[in-house]
Amino acid sequence: MTIRALCRYYDILAEDEDVAISRPGYSSEKVSFALVLSPDGELSYIVDLRSDEKKPRPRAMDVPLQATRAAGIAPYVLCDNAKYVFGVEKFKRSVFEKKFLNPSGKDAAPDYTMLAESEKEVALVHQRSRDCFEAFRARQHEIFDGLEDPGARALLAFLDTWNPEDFGKHPKTVEYMDDLLAGGNCIFEYEGIFLHRKPSLMKVWEHYCSSNGDGDPFTVQCLVSGQMASVARVHNKIVGVAGAHTAGASLVSFNDDSFCSYGKKQSFNAPISELSMFKYTTALNYLLSHREYWQRIADTTIVYWAETSGTVCEDLATFFFDPREEAENDSSEESPDPARVQDHHMIELMGDILDKVRKGQKIHTADIGADPETDFYMLGLAPNNARLVVRFWHVDSFGNFIARAACHHLDMEIVRGNYDPRYVSLFWLLKETVAPNSDNKAISPLLGDLVMRSILNGTPYPVQMYNAILSRVKVERSINSVRAGFIKAYLLRLVRAGSTNLQKDMITVSLNKENPNVPYRLGRLFAVLERVQTDTNREMKSTINSKYFGSASTTPAVVFPVLLKLAQHHIAKSDWGFKVRQDIEETLVGVDEFPAYLSLEEQGMFMLGYYHQRRAFFEKKEEVASEDE
Repeated sequence: MTIRALCRYYDILAEDEDVAISRPGYSSEKVSFALVLSPDGELSYIVDLRSDEKKPRPRAMDVPLQATRAAGIAPYVLCDNAKYVFGVEKFKRSVFEKKFLNPSGKDAAPDYTMLAESEKEVALVHQRSRDCFEAFRARQHEIFDGLEDPGARALLAFLDTWNPEDFGKHPKTVEYMDDLLAGGNCIFEYEGIFLHRKPSLMKVWEHYCSSNGDGDPFTVQCLVSGQMASVARVHNKIVGVAGAHTAGASLVSFNDDSFCSYGKKQSFNAPISELSMFKYTTALNYLLSHREYWQRIADTTIVYWAETSGTVCEDLATFFFDPREEAENDSSEESPDPARVQDHHMIELMGDILDKVRKGQKIHTADIGADPETDFYMLGLAPNNARLVVRFWHVDSFGNFIARAACHHLDMEIVRGNYDPRYVSLFWLLKETVAPNSDNKAISPLLGDLVMRSILNGTPYPVQMYNAILSRVKVERSINSVRAGFIKAYLLRLVRAGSTNLQKDMITVSLNKENPNVPYRLGRLFAVLERVQTDTNREMKSTINSKYFGSASTTPAVVFPVLLKLAQHHIAKSDWGFKVRQDIEETLVGVDEFPAYLSLEEQGMFMLGYYHQRRAFFEKKEEVASEDE
């Protein structure tokens, strides 16, 4: 189903004139140089196609398809590196000495011609580089021999007359020797036109591809299209998944006998046609190459797309995942910073959507700029050696996805400070589970996967995430708006699922003085006692928070009698002793006795009460400060 959806999306992109995507028989590759040929096949000059930056970058171009090159010699068409185009290769000196200067070695190859050398590198022509060049020449002859085109004739003439040993003598190749041998691709140009873009050569190449130029006789019914077609033996690599090999990894691959059956090897075990393979790999690589189509959560790269042209749906989905733009002082995608430039238009749009979801109203096209019934797909990918693992696959309408994402943000709503985020990104939420001083700051892949599933399905959040947040609060003796928001969201979803005795009206955005829940009141009481202590002695280094917060939130019967006794000394010194006693008495209404132990849910209510009460104190201070001004 995943591959079929990607194939359909490729067809949508291919029909969009504003989208540059490779056609069947072509692939987007990085090209560094253009070799300009004369009519008689001479190399007239070389054009550097790389950018003019401090570190030059190759140009991405659609060239004849470059399938994955396994072991052995496999030349491409009209575009390849210097080893194939010129028959020359560069080695590190240590590799050269081991391979060419050790005749007793198993892989010794003494037959070579030195072209250039330095302390670290050696450029030479050897038997394998000659074989690569001959294979490249033979491939171009195989495809273009019968074509009466001056550009094709110039190309073949160049290949027929070129001698790899001339690489170190030709004035044009000498000028760019180091850059040419660095591994970048070269293309050919004739009379101002790149040969791979010349209509006559393109027609020949496309006919060659459609007639199964590789001569593979294995033809069966494609699992994706349902049509009889040639099966792809090896699938193209997927590039851009975080943690995977930079050269790419396979989504469909077989290399062990235990995974093969009926004598079928490699990808013949999953009969997918060459065309379908090309479509799904091209579409997925396109999505991964554009930032608006993916997010990274822990070690999982989440790719998402709507089955429509344009990026309206994807832009809105991206904002729901990360409701902030890049930080002005931090471009790292792994280190979100609260101080970000806000996209006010998207924030306003998100607020309107949340209001509709809060009121139970249906989301319409005018609300989100797209048809809510549009199919929306989410694919979670993670690396596993040279392959990709599908962590999850989610299919829903875009309207349902937005409603579920909005519900997540509504559940996370909490009273906050002026500089706290209105909407919390998923990355930032998961980052709250990592100890700031830990050597390993990586987010747990398990938590990222489980939280994402909860959001997409509207189910209770994972207890593992809840426990991790509680642990961080206890250890650090600090609770911020993000942690408090998740505790509230976790408890709310338990209420909806009927998995707790708590009531919905007990779990509020801000302070609820009428809340009868005992753990909630004890959390409020701890905040009151903490304030009494700090107000009477602001220079105190050791507070009840640093000594008793963890035990107060788990075994209140042991701690609170001690805290109340200590508080009497601070009340006696306070100028507001009467008011403090009133606050203590108010929070203890309904608390007949201190519980011996608080469950995990009760600990969450304790921390929620503590946070709400502290925020209420801060709000009073801010009100007083504003009145004084």
